[in-house]
Amino acid sequence: MSLTESVLFEQLDQSVQLLQEDAGFSYLEALIESGENLLANGDVLVKDGIPSPTVVKQLETIYKQIDLNAYTSENVRKALQLLFIKGMRADYIQPNHQMTPDSIASFIAYLIEIIAQPTTEKILSIADLTLGTGNLLFTIYHFLTSGKRQVTMTGIENDELLISLASMSSALQQLDMTLYHQDSLQNLLLEPVDIMVGDLPIGYYPVDQNAARFKTAREEGHSYVHHLMLEQGLHYLRPGGFGFYIVPSNLFDSVEGKQLLTYIQSVGHFQGFIQLPKDMFKTEAARKSILIVQKQSESSTQASEVLLGTAPSFNDPTQMKEFLGEINIWKNDHII
Repeated sequence: MSLTESVLFEQLDQSVQLLQEDAGFSYLEALIESGENLLANGDVLVKDGIPSPTVVKQLETIYKQIDLNAYTSENVRKALQLLFIKGMRADYIQPNHQMTPDSIASFIAYLIEIIAQPTTEKILSIADLTLGTGNLLFTIYHFLTSGKRQVTMTGIENDELLISLASMSSALQQLDMTLYHQDSLQNLLLEPVDIMVGDLPIGYYPVDQNAARFKTAREEGHSYVHHLMLEQGLHYLRPGGFGFYIVPSNLFDSVEGKQLLTYIQSVGHFQGFIQLPKDMFKTEAARKSILIVQKQSESSTQASEVLLGTAPSFNDPTQMKEFLGEINIWKNDHII
């Protein structure tokens, strides 16, 4: 964390703690409240005498010290990321709501650049059906736009707390983003996009009646939510568009997993499956991989050799550079 990001983190953290103590908010609730105050030019929202006049003055003093225009949007994102991490630990957020680490998000951004090959000549549309706090999508956005590309972002999230954090984060970063607060497995008001990304939740989808619309639904009992999400993502990709998903490494091991693969190959191309470094996970059962799919189009083809491999440690930049170089060679040799 740079000194710039550290200063912003400490200022916002101080404001959050004041709101926590005075209003009885959880850490993340207080962070949303503080962010909204900052966006309102430092005017503190008071409801039923809370926060108290003393705390209002303390908050106003903090907000006067913060000039968002003095920070890049990436500085703001990184400071907020640390606040989100602190809040998720303090509030005991469930595993499916944990934030995607920068290292994995950046790795996916590199994969998009190599495999999807976005240009500066057209606007690239990216959507995340499992937005969470938005860190995955924001990290990819900053990476791709650093190359002078134009990118539009759409995020869909069913959890009110998480979408409030994502909305506050995008506003503080001064980024344009379309947000939908809804179940992303319902019908969406979303035009087909070029790129779909997601850190997919793991578990069962409880709405059997809605799940029955999907080809990847189980015949009996609840269906796997991550299977349904993959189908939904392919549906909302434009022909030839790519999906990059964080999934369990054992995704295709079960009977349902094999049926999922059959479905993917019926409407798209299974282009790659990269295991994330082992040192990132406490157990082998918890290990994740990056699934790369492409929606079929008149010009798309299945890679003559599927990209399979294991990423080196993200702490070894030399090996990572070599690994990305190998992926680039694969892209050129097995044109997709």
